[in-house]
Amino acid sequence: MSELATYSTQAIFFALVAVVVVSRSKKTDLYQFALISIWLIGVIAIYARYREGQVLFYSNDQDFHKLIIDYYIPVEGIHLNAFFGLRYILTIPVYLVAKLGFDAMLLLKFIQLVFLLLLYRQAKIYLARGAVVLRFWHITCIAGPITVFMSLLSLRDLILAYLAVAFVFNESIRLRIAVLALTLCLRPHLAVALAFGLLAAEIFIRAKNTKPLFYLLAFSMISYVFGCLVFPIGAFIQHHSAFEGPSSVFSQLKFSRLVINFVGLQFLALNDENGLIVARSTFSLLLSRIVFFDTILIPILFLKSAVSRISFQTKEKVLVLMSFLFFYGVVSQTTWNSTRQNIPFLACMGVLSVADIEHFRQIKAKVAPKLLMATR
Repeated sequence: MSELATYSTQAIFFALVAVVVVSRSKKTDLYQFALISIWLIGVIAIYARYREGQVLFYSNDQDFHKLIIDYYIPVEGIHLNAFFGLRYILTIPVYLVAKLGFDAMLLLKFIQLVFLLLLYRQAKIYLARGAVVLRFWHITCIAGPITVFMSLLSLRDLILAYLAVAFVFNESIRLRIAVLALTLCLRPHLAVALAFGLLAAEIFIRAKNTKPLFYLLAFSMISYVFGCLVFPIGAFIQHHSAFEGPSSVFSQLKFSRLVINFVGLQFLALNDENGLIVARSTFSLLLSRIVFFDTILIPILFLKSAVSRISFQTKEKVLVLMSFLFFYGVVSQTTWNSTRQNIPFLACMGVLSVADIEHFRQIKAKVAPKLLMATR
C-alpha cells in the first residue's frame, strides 16, 4: 500500500471515530459532520501535496513536534526539566499511540479536530443558556475559517482555544484550576494571562458602578503594563539570566502593534526583510484575510460590544479583554507573536460577540411591540 493510501486510510478511520462519537449526542447538528468532512478532505489533500514536507506547511512548529516525537523522546529520553519545553503532556501520549502504527502528525491533527468539536459544543452550551438559537452566521464567530484551518495542522492551538473557552464560560473553581494547569503545560504565559484576567474581572465588576469607561481604560492599561513586566521576570526565573526591565512600554510602536495584533495583522509590523519569520509576502498574507475574515471580524465585533455598550460589561468580556492585553504585554517584549497565538482569545471573543448581539436583539424584540402599542 502506498504512503498516501496508508495515510488516507488512517485519516478515514479517525474521521469515522469522530462521526460515531458525535452521533451519540442528541444535540448533534449538521455542521459538526461538515467539520469532520472538511478535516478529512483537508488533511489528505495537504499530505498528497506535501508528503513529509507537510510539517513545514504554514508553521514549522509542526516540524518541532515531529522532532520531539521522532528524536527527543526515543533517543534522548524523557527529562523532567524538559516537561514544558517539549510539551510532554501532548507529545508523550502521541508518541505512545503512534507505536501502534499510526502516523504521529495525523494523530496531532486528529486531536486538533477533537478539540475543535469540543470548542463548538462548549460555545453552543453557553449560548443556549441565554436562549440563543444558533444561526448560520454565528458559525463564523464560533468555529470559522481560521479554526477550521488550524484543525488541519499538527499544532496545539485548538487545544488551547478550547481550554480558554472552558475557563471563561465555566464558574467551577475546580474546573478552572484544572484548565489553568493544562494550559500551563502547553503555553505558560497564556495560563498566567487567563488567571490575571479573572482577577482583574472580579475587581472590575465590583468597582465599575461609577465611571465605567474610566475603569475600563485604567484596567486595560494596567493589564498591558503588568504583562510587559511579567516577561523579563519569567525570563529571569527560567533562564537565571540578568534581570532587564521591559523595553519601550509606552512607545508609539508598541501601541500601533497592539492595534495590528488585535485584528490579526501582526505580519505588518514584523521586521523580516530576509523572510526568516514569515515566508509569505505581505500581499499574499493580506489576501489570505479574505478567506480568514474571522480574524478581523471577531475582534471588531467584540470591541464594539465592549465599548459601545460600556454599561453592560459582563465578567466574561472583561476577563477576555484583560487577559488579551496582559498577553500582548508579554509578547510585545518578544519577536515571536503570530495570529496563531491569538486563537484562544478569538474563540472567546467570537462566542461573546454572538451572545452580546443576540442579547440586545432579544431586548429589541420585546420592546418593539410595546412601543408600537404605545403609539396607537
